[in-house]
Amino acid sequence: MFRTIIGLALAGIALTPFAEKGAIMTEPHPVGVDPIQTSSMATGNRTAYVAATPSGQSCRIVVEGLEGGAATAHADAGCAEVYPGLESVAQWSPSDGSTVRLLTATGDALLELGASDGFAYEAVSPLAAQVTFSQTGV
Repeated sequence: MFRTIIGLALAGIALTPFAEKGAIMTEPHPVGVDPIQTSSMATGNRTAYVAATPSGQSCRIVVEGLEGGAATAHADAGCAEVYPGLESVAQWSPSDGSTVRLLTATGDALLELGASDGFAYEAVSPLAAQVTFSQTGV
């Protein structure tokens, strides 16, 4: 009986069309390139985030990359309801390896964001700000 089971299993593998076997093979990727992206990694130089509050208010912010890590940022209508002043965001500026500062056109800080579990970022300063940022399609 054991030989029958092994024989049937081997016959099934041999009879499986080649296309199905090839479907499970992965395509090669360049050496040294991580093919997996996390939610906080942007593709290209334009990324959009949904800024949201625990009460459900939300708006979209589009970030376009500049050299040196800083980027321009543009808020959609309704961002004033999410966080006062957020509608005037003009710059997305990485502060260090783990935080990002949202600045106005005059350089005033609106929010400081930190990497978050479940979201791309969450407000860490000022402490009263309860805003999360999730990456979304542009």
